Amino acid sequence: MRNIIGFLTNSSQKKRQAVNLPENLLISSSSMQSNLIFFNRELLIIFCMSVAVAVPPVSAVETEKVTPKATQPQINDQIPHLKDIQLPPTNAQLLTQDTEDTPETPEANQDADIELDVIGTPLVNFIEERQQSPTGVIILDQKEIQRFNYRTVGEVLRRQPGVVLGGPPGEDKDVRLLGLPKEYTQILINGQRFPDGGENREFKVDRIPVSLVERIEIISNPTATQNSQGVAGTINIILKKAPDSRISDLTITGTTSETVGPFGGVSLLYGDKQGDFSYLISAGVQQREAPKDKFKQTLDIQNRPTQTERENEDKSQLDISIAPRFVWRVSSRDTLTFDPLFLQTEEEKDATRNVNNQRFFAPSGRLQELQEQTVKIDEDKTITGWRLGGSWERQLSATADMKLGLLFQSTDETKDKVEITEGITNTFRNAAGSPLNQRRNTGTIKRESETKTDEELLGTLTFNFQPWENHKIIVGFEGSLRDREKKKITTEQQTVPTLTPAVERTAPKDIYTIEENQLNVFIQDEIRLGEKHTLTAGLRMEMVDNKATAGDSSTIEQSGTTFNPSLHYKYRVFPTTVFRLSAARTIRRPKFDDFIPFRDTKNGTLLQPDVIGNPLLKPETSLGLETGIEQSWGNNTGAFGLNAFYRWVDDKIENEVNFNPENNRFEQSPRNVGDGKVYGLRLDVQTRTPFLGLPNLTLFGNVSFLGSEVEDQRTREIRRFKEQPAYVANLGFDYVIPEWGMNFGLTYNILPGFENRELKDGKTEVTKQAGENSLDAYMAFRLADNVQLSLFGKNLLAAERSKDRTVFSSTGVFENSRIERETAERLYGISLSWQF
Repeated sequence: MRNIIGFLTNSSQKKRQAVNLPENLLISSSSMQSNLIFFNRELLIIFCMSVAVAVPPVSAVETEKVTPKATQPQINDQIPHLKDIQLPPTNAQLLTQDTEDTPETPEANQDADIELDVIGTPLVNFIEERQQSPTGVIILDQKEIQRFNYRTVGEVLRRQPGVVLGGPPGEDKDVRLLGLPKEYTQILINGQRFPDGGENREFKVDRIPVSLVERIEIISNPTATQNSQGVAGTINIILKKAPDSRISDLTITGTTSETVGPFGGVSLLYGDKQGDFSYLISAGVQQREAPKDKFKQTLDIQNRPTQTERENEDKSQLDISIAPRFVWRVSSRDTLTFDPLFLQTEEEKDATRNVNNQRFFAPSGRLQELQEQTVKIDEDKTITGWRLGGSWERQLSATADMKLGLLFQSTDETKDKVEITEGITNTFRNAAGSPLNQRRNTGTIKRESETKTDEELLGTLTFNFQPWENHKIIVGFEGSLRDREKKKITTEQQTVPTLTPAVERTAPKDIYTIEENQLNVFIQDEIRLGEKHTLTAGLRMEMVDNKATAGDSSTIEQSGTTFNPSLHYKYRVFPTTVFRLSAARTIRRPKFDDFIPFRDTKNGTLLQPDVIGNPLLKPETSLGLETGIEQSWGNNTGAFGLNAFYRWVDDKIENEVNFNPENNRFEQSPRNVGDGKVYGLRLDVQTRTPFLGLPNLTLFGNVSFLGSEVEDQRTREIRRFKEQPAYVANLGFDYVIPEWGMNFGLTYNILPGFENRELKDGKTEVTKQAGENSLDAYMAFRLADNVQLSLFGKNLLAAERSKDRTVFSSTGVFENSRIERETAERLYGISLSWQF
């Protein structure tokens, strides 16, 4: 097993402002009970209307005073003492997209609070930026990432409002904004999609170590400048940028779980600027271990166990990442940028599964057959993704500029899997005592070899200009050529009682190629309507051509054009209060393998229909409405946000069984079957607590109430979208002891259970999943001016995923039920960061 020591970048080197803090602080604890009440869509609409009506009009002669700019702190080669650290302004904050000055308030005249600079990040207050932004964009900066000792982007996102993470327990890899399935969330890296192996167009965020990340943006409603493929929202991961002065950081991390360890990683960050040329070298290697225990049991209608599985799985992942960046200011008007990216994940999975299958005589109920199997699984997977990207920026005039970008990116995924099954089958006579009738040994070997390749060439051209004082206009063009290929070969061979030749079991949709070419054109205007109002309006056109070829060389082509408008309104009601209202049209494109013109022939009956693809699928479209109020206080050391959202989803894609009169067979295929709705409310708050006599304590939390409606195509009942919980919540605190050079804190994630209904192979599967709560803790010490030591614990509650599945036939008759339990281990780690 690989054992290495890991580095994660989490230090800084700008000089901080210090503030005198009380030496003796009394720590008090309190308990708090929260009753989470879900609401229906009528109340949500009333809330949106009442907030809009309640906003008072503003006179055109009202003006805002400009806050004097603070003196820029000097840069040095030291990282901050903990006594110099600014306590976090908010857990999830909004990124500014303009240069509006902050109005002067009485608090603004106070001395600056404790502040923190992080490598590659300017000295800013993100609560101010939240209120200045013309559009709502949640931002997670390096201060929060470094404070909690996160390893991957998935761990960072788990604590944010409205975010649910999918994947096995302990592996935060599939982002599900608003609790919707992963295909409704769009993942961008530096503003562009990155190809991955998933059929749902998703990107596994656990592949990106936090050592590469400058900040993360969570976009609820997009503007016209952003790709429209985010019905639930978009995650934009911004990688570290080339610095204006020398930076250097080396981090080593060691980690262990309850049964596996030690393991960890190493990361290096080095950058500088020489004249008009600046560069950054950011690279890292880290190992992740994910041991799990699984239990499954299937029961028949008489509650007898027909199948019982116990599995022990050891999964080891090695991540290698390189993200350099080079910027050359060729002239006073021209800048060239080159930012390649390399991500590779090597995964080794070894598992042992013990399976008992039982059959019973009817009507006596005596045991008829007992099959005992041992399955050994060996799986090796490698995902290699890389990007070569560059841009040319030119200033055309004092109020206009142009940017030309070109990138080529590719992802290759290879998987080799071997399952060796050895078993003993005992048959019994239908008599008292179930006497043994026969015993025989069985053995098989199943092999899977899979390759996926996804390549894309993308060109962009953007113009920014300001024809009038109150207008900022952006016009852009994007064109991409994308090729995707999948080839999965499956064979099965009997080894006992006799050795037979291997038989190929490749499914019809396991081999395909897809060509997807896209042209996008957009225009956006940011309009200042006086000192208090900002309106951002835009229109984006996306044209897509698809060509899908199945393994039997059958080919079909499809093309379509969508027009996606967006409108964002911001009103500064008071100096510390902002009201927002936005609307945007987004889309969700179908799964890749749903496009393929394949046929998987079954019995062709209602109980076992044939499974076919649907190359004529249309993308789902959504009109999203969001409104909210943001309030800050205490010289921007506290913030409160309340946001409501409502989305109308058209052409919802669902699996449906229909009778085909041309061949007299029943067929299951994905179809655009109807419409749906998604709605909810997000609340987040964070504040310092001097009112409790604890100025060094920061409390933060958020809760999101989530709801949706879609008509079930089989029962015609109204149900939720797949696997959406009723709410998700996070609580936490951070406490600083400056005299000791120390800070510590906890974060607690609350995810309730849910019920899901899904059509699979002609049968209806109803799943009830229990709630999952998780707890993380951290503690950091400043050992020297340029050395920091951190301790952390992840999944301290040893989260267990518990599911109860019930399967009904196509006619609604109960067939069986299934219990599933999966447990992940606790994780403990230590991190040492050194600036040299």
